[in-house]
Amino acid sequence: MTKETHSSGGYLLTALTFSSFASLYLENYSILYKLILFSICFGCANLGALLPDLDTRKSYISKKWPYLSKFISKRCKHRGFTHSLLFLIILAEILKIIILIGENNIILICASYGIFSGYVSHIILDAFTYEGVDLFFPLGFNLKLSRLKTSSKGEKHVYRILKFISINLILYNLYMLLQLKL
Repeated sequence: MTKETHSSGGYLLTALTFSSFASLYLENYSILYKLILFSICFGCANLGALLPDLDTRKSYISKKWPYLSKFISKRCKHRGFTHSLLFLIILAEILKIIILIGENNIILICASYGIFSGYVSHIILDAFTYEGVDLFFPLGFNLKLSRLKTSSKGEKHVYRILKFISINLILYNLYMLLQLKL
C-alpha cells in the first residue's frame, strides 16, 4: 500500500475509536487544550500508520529515517516481524513504559494512542495486499485477506474510500469535541 492509503487508514481507525478514548482521557481539559491533544493524536496516528514500513528501504518513512531503516531492514524481512502481533505487543509495552516514565502525561497518552492505532491500521491494510503479512511471526503463517496490489486501481479506490470516511469521521469527532460531548 502507498503512504497515502496507510495514512488514511491510520486516521480512520483513530477516528473510529476516538470518542471512547476522548471520554476516558479528555473530559477535564479546556477546548483549546482538547484541540491540541486532538492534533497530537491524529498526527501520531499518521506516524504510526507509516512506521511498520521501516523494514523496507523504499518506503517514504525509510527515506526520512534512513539509518533506522537500514538497521531494521537488515534484520527483518518486509512484512515480517514489524507486521506481526508479537511486534504489536512489544510496541504496546514500550508505549506503556514511556507513559509511566512520563507520569501519565496526557500528551504522551494521546501520542501513544495515535501511534498504536495507526500501526494497527497499517497491519490490517497490508493483510489485504497480494503479499499479506506475517501476523503470527515467527510461526511463518502469512495472512492474505485479498489480492490487492500496491499502487493498483483497486488500491486507489480503497484510498479514496478510506480518505472520504476518515475525513468525515475526523470532522464529526472534532465537532463533538467542540460541543463538549466528548
